[in-house]
Amino acid sequence: MPRRVFDERDLSLVKEVLDSGMLSGLGGGQMTPRFEREFAAALGAKYGVAMNSAMSVLHASVKAAGAGAGDEVICDPVCVFGAVATMYNNAVPVFVDIDPVTHNMNPDLLEAKITDRTRAIIVTHVWGLPAPMDRIMEIARRHGLFVIEDCAHAIFASYKGQYTGTFGDVGSFSFQMSKQMALGDGGMAVTNDEKVRDELALHAGAPTFHSVAYGLHWNYRITEVTAAIGIAQLERMHDYIAGLQAVAKLYDDAVAGCEWLTLQRAGPEYVHTFHFWVATFWGDRHGISMEDFRAALERHECGVNIGYTGMPAYKHPLIAERLGYGRGCPLDCPLYAGQGNQYPEGLCPVAEEVIPRMVLVYTFSDDEYHKVNAERLHQVVEEIS
Repeated sequence: MPRRVFDERDLSLVKEVLDSGMLSGLGGGQMTPRFEREFAAALGAKYGVAMNSAMSVLHASVKAAGAGAGDEVICDPVCVFGAVATMYNNAVPVFVDIDPVTHNMNPDLLEAKITDRTRAIIVTHVWGLPAPMDRIMEIARRHGLFVIEDCAHAIFASYKGQYTGTFGDVGSFSFQMSKQMALGDGGMAVTNDEKVRDELALHAGAPTFHSVAYGLHWNYRITEVTAAIGIAQLERMHDYIAGLQAVAKLYDDAVAGCEWLTLQRAGPEYVHTFHFWVATFWGDRHGISMEDFRAALERHECGVNIGYTGMPAYKHPLIAERLGYGRGCPLDCPLYAGQGNQYPEGLCPVAEEVIPRMVLVYTFSDDEYHKVNAERLHQVVEEIS
């Protein structure tokens, strides 16, 4: 472990779907509602709404928040996807800087970004480490804001004994093949609010004469076959997570005592589920250049990625070049009267400094590979320290 297992359990559930002759949850399929119930229950949430991707969940969740043209949604700047979902809804993403160690949204900076146009906050639990949701939720509730948790990296991660995705109004989970729970594609929303569940469910079906009476909705339905595999994989998730945590410990041990690599961690009340093992490089403060580090990694054939995308979300061409729907929308929508659509250099100085310094290892691969790779990283640290 970690090694994904697809076996007779998955096949038996898929066969149930095929034997039923109903490959869609629309019109009578039973695997999708079962998957929704079992996933929500596993997290301690009341409701689940399955969709074809986590981006679909984020898009629908921003809509459920009531955000649209002229509105703002607060996002964090490491991953671009919250901003993308905001722009899908013709709203404007406003960025809050990160903590330099955890890489998550810094709640100390959140309140200053709230305006009378703010409708929602999207919080990413980046790499599998929960954000400090009690502080974020206190601010959000005081201002009457909808909170969306992006848990694409953080299934069964927890903060103070509570699973990520269950603090806010919606938790969004990804089942894309690289994620901890890999179904090829797919996503799930969880919520404790029945009205929010009903709004999201309108996007998880197909436009009908009934649904269009309630407004414009999308067709983000998951298939019964995907839901069936999801039920089987959900049963294995805690074993998978334990395996990822064991892999992370290999790399923790490899860099133990290294003064110039800071692990992406928080306190004991945070349970990290390690979609990636991540540290931050500060070698230049200790006489070690990034070039030295890269060269040593290459010499030792160590499989480490440096720098993630190399830029915060607002420097991606989508935002920096004002791409979108045309005629100025969404970032320069004529209905927007705020200043949150300005993204100058230095907007999130911590993110701008830290993202190029991120040292990442994708954890979901063979144990033997990670044992060898972690030892190679240890040799790199020993050689250039």
